[in-house]
Formats: sequence, C-alpha cells, structure tokens
Amino acid sequence: MIHGFTEKDWNDYVEGLTDDQTRDRIEAHLIGCFSCWEMYEQMAETTTALRSSGDILRGIFALQDQQLHDGLRAVFARIKEETPVDSAAHSREVRARLNFLEAVLAPMCGSQTASKALRAAALTTSASTPDFVTIENWEPFLERLTSFATVMCGETGANLVRASGKICFE
Repeated sequence: MIHGFTEKDWNDYVEGLTDDQTRDRIEAHLIGCFSCWEMYEQMAETTTALRSSGDILRGIFALQDQQLHDGLRAVFARIKEETPVDSAAHSREVRARLNFLEAVLAPMCGSQTASKALRAAALTTSASTPDFVTIENWEPFLERLTSFATVMCGETGANLVRASGKICFE
C-alpha cells in the first residue's frame, strides 16, 4: 500500500484502466503528495519506454505470412513423424511414474505444491509440461525435480525423490 492505494491501483491508473472513483482519488492525492507525483512520473515514463520498445521489437521480429505457414507445416510434419505407434502405452507408463513421484512428494510438501513442483520441473526442461515428459527426457526432468525438492523438502527429501525417480524406471 502506498498512501492508501494498492500497487494494482497505481498500475491501473498509469495504464488508464482504473474506475472513475479510484482515478479521482488518485488524482486528488497527487495534487498534494510530491513523492507520489514523482513515483507516478517515473511509472508513466517507464511504461511509455516499454511500449515504444515493444512496438519496435514487434516490428523487427514480426514473421511474414509465408514464414508462419512454413513453420506450421514443419511443426505438423515433425509431429506426424515422431508419433510413436505405442504412444498410449508409453504415455500411461510415464504418467504412472509422474503420479508415483507426486505421491512421494505430497506428504513432505502438500499435494498442491507437489503438483506445482512437477509442472515447474517439466517447464525448465525440453518437456515444458508434465504431459510431454517422456522416457527420453526423464533424466533432466528428474534432476530439476530433485533440485526443487532440495529447497522444498531438504536433502533427505530430495534423495528420496531422486531414488524414487530412478527406481520407477527399473
């Protein structure tokens, strides 16, 4: 809270998204508070600079229609090539292993945190989500999950996660 206004109130005001009542309160406050006026000026300048930079970068990195079309065709071709014949069974096996690791983590840090840890570990690997974790990218996923477990559950919990992740592939 800055002088009775939340950070969201200030951000919305700078972006022009506040309701009339909040806008009026902030503007009345700005008349008499030099520190808030300076903060508002800095926020407004930063927002303008970010918008300008964003416009420039969007222009530089914009893809032409043909580039988008070619890229999309390449993605679909690769998906079609790499779809394994037994992907359903493969997927069930990996899903069972993920469920097992989640069950190992849940008593130590709670079920929601365990689920979020799995998603975060997948996000920082080539899998990007637990749905795309495979036997091929299991090791990097398990290493990330183990490092998260070290922070959340301590070294003993992390060792349990690491060992459990290796056992479920044997």
